[in-house]
Amino acid sequence: MDWVYSDYDRKLAEDLGSYLGTSPILGALVLQRGYSDPVKARMFLNPKLADLDNPFRLKNLKAAALRIARAIERKEKILVFGDYDVDGITSTALLVEILRKFDLDPSYFVPRRMDEGYGLSPAALERALEGGKPDLLIALDCGTNAKDAINFIRSQNIDLLIVDHHQSKEELDDFSSHTLVNPHVFDMASAPWKQLCTVGLVFKLAHGLLKEMRQREDSRSYAVNLKDSLDLVALGTVADLVPLTEENRILARHGIRRLKTTKRKGIQALIQASGISLGDDITPIDISFKLGPRINASGRLADASLPLDMLLGDDFTVCFRAACELNDINKERQEIERVVLEEAQEQISKKHLDEKPCIIVHDKNWHPGVVGIIAGKLSREFNKPVIVFGEVDEKGYTKGSGRSIAGLDFVSCLGKCTEYLGSWGGHPMAVGVSVREDRLEEFTRSLCEQVSRTLEDSDITPKVKISMDIDPSDIGVHLLDELEMLHPFGEGNREPVFAIRNVCLDKAPESFGNGQNYKFQIPLGENSWINAVAWRTVDIPPAHKPVDLAVKLGWNRWNRRKIPQAILVAWRPAETK
Repeated sequence: MDWVYSDYDRKLAEDLGSYLGTSPILGALVLQRGYSDPVKARMFLNPKLADLDNPFRLKNLKAAALRIARAIERKEKILVFGDYDVDGITSTALLVEILRKFDLDPSYFVPRRMDEGYGLSPAALERALEGGKPDLLIALDCGTNAKDAINFIRSQNIDLLIVDHHQSKEELDDFSSHTLVNPHVFDMASAPWKQLCTVGLVFKLAHGLLKEMRQREDSRSYAVNLKDSLDLVALGTVADLVPLTEENRILARHGIRRLKTTKRKGIQALIQASGISLGDDITPIDISFKLGPRINASGRLADASLPLDMLLGDDFTVCFRAACELNDINKERQEIERVVLEEAQEQISKKHLDEKPCIIVHDKNWHPGVVGIIAGKLSREFNKPVIVFGEVDEKGYTKGSGRSIAGLDFVSCLGKCTEYLGSWGGHPMAVGVSVREDRLEEFTRSLCEQVSRTLEDSDITPKVKISMDIDPSDIGVHLLDELEMLHPFGEGNREPVFAIRNVCLDKAPESFGNGQNYKFQIPLGENSWINAVAWRTVDIPPAHKPVDLAVKLGWNRWNRRKIPQAILVAWRPAETK
């Protein structure tokens, strides 16, 4: 594994730290994130809701707000059509909640992944419209590329508004029949809202709607506090793995704080059912590994209306019952995932697929609800783009999900293999795709060729990115408090990794938990040390031998207490000079 150091100007880092009133270490970390301007650096460390841009600068958001305002004034029938992942569920809950504030009673709908597939599919639309035609259908987190569905909806004399963040697969030019809010289609690359997921875009839409209704002096608009919706925004934003920079950073930082004190019964129930005490700090890790997976599990294996109803519920007992049911579904998902992962790893080993530039595995018995999770795990394990294909439908298409690595735009690569594809789409890092089973080998060769042209050998060499060397004497309470200012960590704002050189452990790490977790102590000086853990590994540093350690540093919060802790990322024998 290569240790790759981030470069920065040490004098500039010291000056920036002095301006910010922080250590040169934090100054360097801010500088590495691209903030050399002191004013922008201060805004990065202290993101404020007041720094959110005017929502009407988003292309078509004004038109979308005006159409909803008209629906409010005319008391029209609205159908909110969402998606079954966390972003889609939170987007739907947020918009339905806002519309209810204006005395509307919108119906809402999410597809059943197993029966109806993704987005505005014919089967999903048929069920969604069983209760009658709405005046306005608002599609969230889907619809950008759904030309046939758009034509069908408009043929039914239903007005259509789409709010989405998925990339368009081809040039879109005809918007005469509907309104599309999608920054990946219209807005400039430098726009601070460019990387918002759908729940962030819906928050902007709600902001624009409130501005419009207050301009019309609608008394109901003054009773709406948009900050109350930030808990939903944080859930969807962190779970959808969008870059936590610019407006995403603002919304996530304030939304995570709001989660701690949320008044939403559904989220209170979800937090408690996830084993987190109400009032405890919520972290992005809690969202990624506890809250988000429980919401996602229902959409993967069952019906995503369960978590949606829970988030919109106002009876804690009913919500907690739903949260416990999500727990059970999540456990089932974990067991299915364990079996599929083992079988996929065995397939890779037997066929030497890890030698290919892109790993593609397939078994028609694999559950389609977990193939995306497996693709993500395999991609991280082998540091290569991966597609995992599962069941085959009645038309002979196998459906799969792919995860990419840094430096490879999966959508772009797939766009050069369309002759083999059925339905497909997604983001540069995550895609959904279907291929005729009898053409899977041809598709594999074509995609591997495209990936090989894009990636160099250095791109797939496992790397650990080191922010900087750190002296053990610099590790203490003050530094850990400063690191909190960088939160929340995630895509686009990775947690810093520090190298501590030439360390000798007094005792060998001790295993705990499942036998692949280890705890030990890192000496910091005379009679000083910091507790350290290594998660899910068998590769541990030895005692009494000089080693270099790559670690993350922070507070370990447990039972309303916090203790300094290092998390081992990698180690190597100490380099001799």
